[in-house]
Amino acid sequence: MPDDQISATNTAVSGSSSATGDNSTQTAAVPAAAAPSAPASASIGIASEHEHGEGHDKDVNKVLTSINRDFKEKQIKERAKELKIEYVEIGKTPINPDLLRIVDYDIAKNAFAIPFLKVGYDLRLAIVDPEKAETKALMDELKTKGFILHLALTSDDSFVDGLKMYEYHKKFTEKKLETTVSETRQAYDKELEVLADLKEKVEKMTSEEALNIIEVGAIKTNASDMHYEPGAKDTRIRFRIDGVLHTIFHVSNAAYANMTNQLKYRCKMKLNITNIPQDGRYAFAINERKIDVRVSSIPTEFGESFVCRLLDSGKHFTTFEELGYEGKYLEKMNNLANLSYGMVLVTGPTGSGKTTTLYSLLTKFNDAETKIITLEDPIEYRLEGIVQSQIDAKRGYDFAGGLKTLLRQDPDVVMIGEIRDLDTANAAAQASLTGHVLLSTLHTNTAIEAIPRLVNMGLQEFMIAPSLHTVIAQRLARRVCPACVQKKPISDSDRAIISKNLESIKIARPDLNVAVPTELVEAIGCEKCSKTGYLGRVVVCEMIEIDNEIKEAILNKMAAFKILEIARKKGMTTMQEDGILKVIEGATTMAEVFRVTNS
Repeated sequence: MPDDQISATNTAVSGSSSATGDNSTQTAAVPAAAAPSAPASASIGIASEHEHGEGHDKDVNKVLTSINRDFKEKQIKERAKELKIEYVEIGKTPINPDLLRIVDYDIAKNAFAIPFLKVGYDLRLAIVDPEKAETKALMDELKTKGFILHLALTSDDSFVDGLKMYEYHKKFTEKKLETTVSETRQAYDKELEVLADLKEKVEKMTSEEALNIIEVGAIKTNASDMHYEPGAKDTRIRFRIDGVLHTIFHVSNAAYANMTNQLKYRCKMKLNITNIPQDGRYAFAINERKIDVRVSSIPTEFGESFVCRLLDSGKHFTTFEELGYEGKYLEKMNNLANLSYGMVLVTGPTGSGKTTTLYSLLTKFNDAETKIITLEDPIEYRLEGIVQSQIDAKRGYDFAGGLKTLLRQDPDVVMIGEIRDLDTANAAAQASLTGHVLLSTLHTNTAIEAIPRLVNMGLQEFMIAPSLHTVIAQRLARRVCPACVQKKPISDSDRAIISKNLESIKIARPDLNVAVPTELVEAIGCEKCSKTGYLGRVVVCEMIEIDNEIKEAILNKMAAFKILEIARKKGMTTMQEDGILKVIEGATTMAEVFRVTNS
């Protein structure tokens, strides 16, 4: 704090501390008396006693400073009585580090105010001058956040000492966190059960440290989501790893309450709003990677429940081969990058990898000669060389209107996050018919269902048939862990299922030479895969190309199952059949295929 600011504030407080003005005189008297003392004591010494003289000076100055400080504190205490508010010597008051995050350092310094105690939404705030404009502004802001303020007057000297706590806690937290994270990163490479030991650590940490440790755990286990679920007795922390939720550990509801406030503070949610859903976003860095976090909260019987989606902004999008596309489907995916116009839809439920497939396709299109624009809600990953725009429905910038605007930007390829309504569907079809490649997603379970879904939205068949080029439906099945995978003799039930599916596959794909295996892979579990038996995921998909025969069927309003029969005759395999082929190859298990295809 600048000296002139402190001096001015001290004068303002001291000057108003007494109606008679006697206290003001006394305040001036102490420094006046002190001023000659140091030189007088210094003049007593001689050259040979120079060091002794300096030490004596320091002792005298120390005593005088202490006397002056005590006197000023008494003045402030009296002033607090006059104002009918509490008095606090904030520099000597222990403060929970979580409270210092309610008011940032820069704001606290400017407003001459430090929070020091919080019970529920009752917040005690140490202030130097209740009439200071910046202090009043901070008080108003805290009230809008739902806090009930209780003021306490403190001296400017004590306030300066209090500000030092911000820096102290910052350095202490960083040092402690660096050590803890270093230890914990090794633990996270071990089996999931070991993470249960974090409960004891988390209970003893500040809320900021606890969230940091949980984030590190999520990254080290390649989790896509972090779930915070309060219950009657405690709060459960779960990670979604390779599409499946795993309970990591439980924390007390008291510890979770502090974590909740810190999480809401990070993503700029309203702290005082607990009875309606909220959405927010924040980011953190780990190992030079920036991780964006999308946060959603809902009120529950036992408190707010949060789900945090982790988005690695530096994520490298894998090739179609790495995703699990192979054979004819791989060839077709690679050929899509040669499109000059037409609509390509990727369908499936949430978590089926639609966005990853679209982004991988965008990287295929991405070159110096192609203008690519995306319209997303929100932007999940940032891609170099691609113009990305985020919709804002509250301001009228939606998919349908945004797409019309995007087309005036002279794009070659346009990607919109999702087709949700007729306006968007119609704009997408129009774009694909006017020389643009249009990529998007649709929520349907199978590829063939995309056609009746568009019809049900209100899009006419004469718009669907010429604009639609390809529909891809997919799921993500977990890959067996290569470090612990074992083979087992095939069971009679699995042999029957595989045999039946191979009969259908060979009708659609007579070129395939695949037999029923004698052994199948089995998920065992080891430290590398956190005892799950699985590591990573593989695409299980089906694809329909809208050729002239299928276009004719759409125009004739043929039933979806009839169109599917046409596609099957042209070599289409279903998601379940594609999954069975992945099982035969040893990429995944029968249980996984049935889990993701709901068969």
